[in-house]
Amino acid sequence: MTSQAGDFSGTLYGYVTNSTGVSPTWTPYEPSTATVTATVNFLFGVGHQWNEGLEYTSLADLPKELRVINAQQAAEAVETEVIAIIKAGTTVAYANAKASRGLLGPADTIDMADVMTQVTTLRNNDAKPIKSLYRAMVSANVIEQLMKDENFMEVVRSRKDYYFTGTIAELFAVGFQFSSMAPKVTDSGSNNALGNVEQTIITGANAYGVTKWMLDDYDLVYTPPGGWGDEWRNKHGLTWKMQHKPVILNQNWILRLESAR
Repeated sequence: MTSQAGDFSGTLYGYVTNSTGVSPTWTPYEPSTATVTATVNFLFGVGHQWNEGLEYTSLADLPKELRVINAQQAAEAVETEVIAIIKAGTTVAYANAKASRGLLGPADTIDMADVMTQVTTLRNNDAKPIKSLYRAMVSANVIEQLMKDENFMEVVRSRKDYYFTGTIAELFAVGFQFSSMAPKVTDSGSNNALGNVEQTIITGANAYGVTKWMLDDYDLVYTPPGGWGDEWRNKHGLTWKMQHKPVILNQNWILRLESAR
């Protein structure tokens, strides 16, 4: 924000100060806009096929186990696609303030000092928190390393309710959430001497978006008996499909913190 003498310049967000109380000439700022152009991705699940003489009249009557597996596969496929986009962001840092991935060594595991440095970067970039917290996607290996950090453990020991509902901890303005699909890079660091490099994604609000069709979710596809090649009406098919496109909207509001496993 900038204080402007006299009238608004119309070129900056700001405000006018004077000692007379006379209303300045109102020249509203015209915000710039940017169009994001991206080609939609079509996702098709491999699904399952089984033989059964019954014919179902409701999706709810389908075998529960197959419905659960189908939903899990759809969720993981969508998450894979989203992670592939957000991990390619251009704001990246390395544990222990190393200058590049190739300089990471076995001792360069993640700790809260690394996380706080990245939170400072997000704040300096004016990234807004998500419900008061920046969100960090962490792998099981990163969680293990953080559990050895006394600052991290002090909060976990308090056994907050969120500890039992998927969030590992909330401290220093960051909510840590486990994902079995958190990204990593193999055979890298120390000039490719490290077996694995962990990639922790830390994001603020509106850093990326996912455009979806079909009621903002995947479409469940059930094929009843009697389809093509099933003259005896015994084969059932269950799968899913989706149309979506994840896009990074602001590179300054999402970052990748790389560290040794």
